[in-house]
Amino acid sequence: MIVTIISLLLCGSLASSLSTYGYAQKIFYFASYLALFLVVYTLATPVNRKRLNKYALLLFIAVFALGLVQISWAYYVNKHYADFTLTTINTISNYQLGGKRLILGAFIVLVISVYNKEIAEVSINWCKAILWVGAAVALVMGVHEHLLTGDRIRLTANVASSSSYMVMFLYCTYLWLSVKEAGLRWQILDIALIAMTLSLVLLTGTRVTQLAFFFITLCQISRFYGLLKILQPKRNRLIALVIVVALAALTGERWLQGINNLENYDSDSSTSLGARVAIWDSGLHFLPQHLGYSSPDERTVTARAFIARVHPGNTEGYKNVQYNMHNEFLEIATLQGMAGLAALVFFYAVALWVWFKRSALMGVSMPVATLFIMGMTDSVLIYSPTSMMFVSALALCAIRPKLHHL
Repeated sequence: MIVTIISLLLCGSLASSLSTYGYAQKIFYFASYLALFLVVYTLATPVNRKRLNKYALLLFIAVFALGLVQISWAYYVNKHYADFTLTTINTISNYQLGGKRLILGAFIVLVISVYNKEIAEVSINWCKAILWVGAAVALVMGVHEHLLTGDRIRLTANVASSSSYMVMFLYCTYLWLSVKEAGLRWQILDIALIAMTLSLVLLTGTRVTQLAFFFITLCQISRFYGLLKILQPKRNRLIALVIVVALAALTGERWLQGINNLENYDSDSSTSLGARVAIWDSGLHFLPQHLGYSSPDERTVTARAFIARVHPGNTEGYKNVQYNMHNEFLEIATLQGMAGLAALVFFYAVALWVWFKRSALMGVSMPVATLFIMGMTDSVLIYSPTSMMFVSALALCAIRPKLHHL
């Protein structure tokens, strides 16, 4: 009963994160406190203690370690450095809050992993319904925002890219809770959810999120039907071609812009992609001399000196390096050192192992794969709301719908 309430609360938190401020966090904290109570109860009762398994415990340790490193880093930097810039204050605050939510989320992941068989199919359908409504409300707000500004939508996030990451974590959760044997009504709702998510991703204008969307959607199709099998009939191949052409038309402008930036890199490196090249280069230069915890201000000063010397004229990279490294591995390694990098690698390794073993918890691979793809060109966990949505998606993807087949 308690684990069902926790799952419904998490879905409410995910759904409201895209359209409201504050409520999603309160719901998440309440769910985490229930999870803490359930963990204590489990450890105190010998019968339930036997339900703990290595997959659930490893996931708990991996998520807990990520959060612990973030909090310890924030404490260290606050104690050993001073006179922070506003950007650094925001970075420290986000990692401190994000780390707290990851630690609390680790307990939610643990209890859902252990008690997921007690979540009834009707409760899973309610979870999906809540997520569906959340996506629909977000789309209405997103269209309204785009009509007002004519720019990439942000919804409740600080930047457009972060809003796209939040959308994708909700999408991963919904897809995993869906089943192939669903009735016609749910099939229609599922297709509508895919269309709504694609619309939101396009409105955010984030290229890497488009890649993540296509990858996760293809994984879902492959999981249910098999890509080669579904493309055997000529009609399906024709439909697939029409869809590809339509998607190319919808997303082509942003991709052509990126290709143009690459082609003109030698003459104009101060572009979105060119800035990333300079930022990544500066991060790789900074890392060997800073294997422990480092201040964001210290990193910015060193990185800017490197960019000015090695990438002269790249004003975009020089300006944006103060925010993050635009790569999850580099971002964590350059601030949280080898401890942070080890925690991140361990987390990915655990998720990959769970997937390879075809464990009942293999659903966690969906948000993890999404995080990995989006983290190739940006820092995702630097923003505390995305950390909260990620760990919520991770926990909900530990549910195993009864109609799923390994």
